[in-house]
Amino acid sequence: MTSKTFISVIFTGFLLFIHHSLPAQQTDARRLLNNVPLVMLPAAPDDASFTIPLNEKPTVIATAPEKETKQHFPVIISSRLDKGRILIIGSDQYFKKPLLKDKHIQQLLRNSITWAANSNSKTIKVWGSNSDLPSFLHLLKGYKNIADTVSINPSTGIIILTQEITDTVKRNNLEAFVRKGGALIFGSPVNSILNQQKINYFDMGLNQLFIKAGMFHVTSTLKPEDKKGTLTTSSIPAYVNISSLLAAFKTPGFIPAAAEADSYGSTIANYLFNNPDTTAISNEIRAMFGNRQEPIIPSPAHPLWKEDIKNRFTYHVQNYLEMQRQQRHTDTGYIHPASRIFPGEVSKTAQRVNEQVVIPIKKGTQGLLEPDGVFYRWHSTGLYVAAGDTVTITISPGCIPQQLKAQIGVHEDNLNHMDYYVRHYDNLTKTFELDKPTTTIFSPFGGLLMIKVPDTTSLTTINVQVNGAVKSPYFKSGVTSMADWKNTIRNYPGPWAELATDKIILTVPSYRIRQLDDPEKLMKFWDEVMDADARLADIAPDRVHPERIIIDQQVAFGYMYTAPYKIVAPDDESCTLMLDEAQLRSKGSWGHFHELGHRHQFWGIDFNGLGEVTVNLYTMYVYDQVLHKGLYNHENISSRQAVIDEVKHYMKGQPGFDKFCEDPFLALKMYIEIIEQFGWQPIAEVFKKYRSLPASQYPVSEADKRDYWFTCISAATQKDLSLFFEKWQVPVTENAKKAVSNYPSWLPEELR
Repeated sequence: MTSKTFISVIFTGFLLFIHHSLPAQQTDARRLLNNVPLVMLPAAPDDASFTIPLNEKPTVIATAPEKETKQHFPVIISSRLDKGRILIIGSDQYFKKPLLKDKHIQQLLRNSITWAANSNSKTIKVWGSNSDLPSFLHLLKGYKNIADTVSINPSTGIIILTQEITDTVKRNNLEAFVRKGGALIFGSPVNSILNQQKINYFDMGLNQLFIKAGMFHVTSTLKPEDKKGTLTTSSIPAYVNISSLLAAFKTPGFIPAAAEADSYGSTIANYLFNNPDTTAISNEIRAMFGNRQEPIIPSPAHPLWKEDIKNRFTYHVQNYLEMQRQQRHTDTGYIHPASRIFPGEVSKTAQRVNEQVVIPIKKGTQGLLEPDGVFYRWHSTGLYVAAGDTVTITISPGCIPQQLKAQIGVHEDNLNHMDYYVRHYDNLTKTFELDKPTTTIFSPFGGLLMIKVPDTTSLTTINVQVNGAVKSPYFKSGVTSMADWKNTIRNYPGPWAELATDKIILTVPSYRIRQLDDPEKLMKFWDEVMDADARLADIAPDRVHPERIIIDQQVAFGYMYTAPYKIVAPDDESCTLMLDEAQLRSKGSWGHFHELGHRHQFWGIDFNGLGEVTVNLYTMYVYDQVLHKGLYNHENISSRQAVIDEVKHYMKGQPGFDKFCEDPFLALKMYIEIIEQFGWQPIAEVFKKYRSLPASQYPVSEADKRDYWFTCISAATQKDLSLFFEKWQVPVTENAKKAVSNYPSWLPEELR
């Protein structure tokens, strides 16, 4: 068992039920469920949590299907640890009233104590605050109950635990108690902890014990399909346990249904990543799925579709097997076969270089949506680490305490949720801590070399010595000479290139820029776009951190998407357009302008429904102010007259706020009416006010947010927009209307 546990939980539905289990497991289930025809779920809001089996030792006693996907998760599970036993029940509510008054629950607990008892002692110790359980235990014949939360007496045979244990000494004593033959019955307090601390997840200290028994208790709760229902105690799905899963695959012709394949894969992954590659089960999995002569490699020419169940499942398991092998026996020279497709090959004859890289560091924020917590900013080096190469990075002693990291690659998105793959589905990056003077780095996929610097750093410059990397095309506006670019840099062998200014970085396949003659002109255009966005968003044009657009062979979410530190776009005709300054000035690029707009929105102030609306204020602003093409540059807002006609048609029907929120281009037309009458100045004034508002003073409720937008835009236009908002069915309060009642009322002509 490794010290770091990998857990894969994939929420997809399963309906296949196959009965295969070990004799000992059958015995546990039979004893625990004796005379227990049903087990109720805890009543709302006390959701149960679940436990993932990591090997063949645990027995799944009862499961519950998750509400959205119908996938079953183990709620009651047992296992062994040396001479002792552990039973995990997914909620402490089973040890309290009203569930404890249920005759079936009482029988389940009596069975659990009988199952847990050994011949040496029938003394039960209770750890956890519970006034109901001791009364129940006192009724059990032949058992002595000690409500003691401090020590483990030699006479103790069973511990019933309904609390987390973070104290290492106490947890180690508990482990020793179990290993010597004691029994632990754990009623999970996860739901109570999550609610009390108002958190979504936490690291459970008890998993340090449970893992050794082949179980991992997940510290999030299960939203069951039927909250008033019961747990499944018979016909438990095969995919929840590795033994029954493999038995299913031994059935001639067995292939999981499409909806089932990912969860079967999840169970296999949990086993492989948490057990040695030499076990009988690892070997069995390898014999079943790993002995293909040619690995399955998704590509644009050969997509791997979700409907191709057999090949897609085999593809995933082959990768799990290789990941297990690498986890156990690191091979720095391993080249993943998919790397030649994406991110691309580096010729073996390409020159490996030793380079001193100087990286200037800027710190701070610029008012835009920032990543949570301590974030590691990516800093380019202009170097590429080829797949299978070993590269060394040397830093000065003063940099070691700064918690720097080296990252190989920029394509970190997992595509497992996609209906098809045209590249390897997993995160292709690999990260190394730079916690010593010289660090060796390597990657089976290769990628651009980034130095990751935490926001907390005190450094202003970093000097990094990189040995063994390959040069990649890198252009920095105002720094790289055009002669060097044309004659040398654009032909560097690295398969990925970067075009950079202090405001934006374009990360693209190198083949895209081999014939690019004037990157300076191109990047000047993109700086103009960034400056326009900055003006409307009321941030300084000289940015602390550049935005980054990364081209990917397969975009994980939508056509393009935006995160707080990157924008991901496809390698198609839009990429061609992004790199063509003349075409950009001629017709623009709505998609890229739109995604950059997302980076400048006021996420904490805009009310729900505006996520895909106010973003296009920035898109239109760039078209209007940079390209001088006015407001109408999309098929959904093709002309002023088209907008007027569509607004009139909408108003003749049944306008409503729900419709407004569901149709981004419909909602945008409301903003267009304001801009047509008053220009961009009122929008800019409102955004300036938004920018100056401390986060602690942001409107909290949806009604407050709508009122704030209404009063701000009314003040900026010097008009009472009450009737305008009423026409559009955007609700605002009477107090907000009174606040602007001194202004003259206004409606655009088409709404009169």
